[in-house]
Amino acid sequence: MKNLSYILFALCFCVVSCSKQESETFDHFFFRSDDADLFVEVNGNISSNTFILLLHGGPGGGGEGYNEGYYVDELEKDYAMVYLDQRGNGASTGDYDKESLTIAQNSRDVYQLTRFLKAKYGDDISLFLAGHSWGGLTTCHALVNTEIQSELKGWIEIDGAHDYILSDIEAIKLFQEFATVEIAAGNNLSFWNPVLETVNAMDTLNITDEDQGYLNSTAFEAEKVLPIADPELADSGPPYNLDSPSLGLAISSANSIGNVILNDDSYTYALTDRLGEITLPSLFLWGKYDLVVPPALGVSAFNLVNTTEKELVIFEASGHSPMSNEPELFVEEVKDFVERYK
Repeated sequence: MKNLSYILFALCFCVVSCSKQESETFDHFFFRSDDADLFVEVNGNISSNTFILLLHGGPGGGGEGYNEGYYVDELEKDYAMVYLDQRGNGASTGDYDKESLTIAQNSRDVYQLTRFLKAKYGDDISLFLAGHSWGGLTTCHALVNTEIQSELKGWIEIDGAHDYILSDIEAIKLFQEFATVEIAAGNNLSFWNPVLETVNAMDTLNITDEDQGYLNSTAFEAEKVLPIADPELADSGPPYNLDSPSLGLAISSANSIGNVILNDDSYTYALTDRLGEITLPSLFLWGKYDLVVPPALGVSAFNLVNTTEKELVIFEASGHSPMSNEPELFVEEVKDFVERYK
């Protein structure tokens, strides 16, 4: 493992401090980690000494898709939010082999970034690690495979895919449950009848690539016909901030190959059996109607992490993104957790 002096030698150009809003600080820079230049934005109340490192979903996403909207504005009033474009995603770039496009390497990147943040902003900062969707897999992998737990005050998993195989199995069950209820009620039969027929034909012991693709895409379609709060509430807007200096890189098609590699690699990690190695205070935030990463994963994680300082919140009117569906409640839960353990 490279020592701190190497981390401090990180490629940290384009560092600026300017006003995102009048009361906020906006830093953006590239952080060098094992031949990758990772794009990082640090927005909000840096003087609070409390930082939340938020990992985006995907593969194929980026931090720019997560730094707009009500929940962001509210959290940045009290804390510094750190948005990282993971290796092979968003604006992150670098000269490295495809062999390093792995969840293991991404989790190492995150660990090194936490150490750099403490070197840059002060070793006394309170640092929380959060991950949404695919970002939940990276956070979980880092927690059980690096020394990152010693750097953190807590873990926040938001509909996190820490076990792709289990997620697909539970998605099939949840589709069957929702479809049965909706068909019995005579709701949206043209949607639910073929869905039920399709998932009933799937073998949970042999879920194919085609099955995986169907489950994922249909889950987002299902959110349009389930009782979910208006997804336009606190909508984060377009995937990338058009004013961002990273735009050109963020939409680069070069990352598309990396996303396929990372998605395939994600299926090699089933981390449910290792959740007991996590001893940090933990907050699990899940949408009741999440068919992308079903709430059964949140229940499992809550039961298995090795700490009594844990909480599971199921958002009754949310799908895969409770920060957009029920932003006020989401902010309330995050702030309560952070204030308790910072």
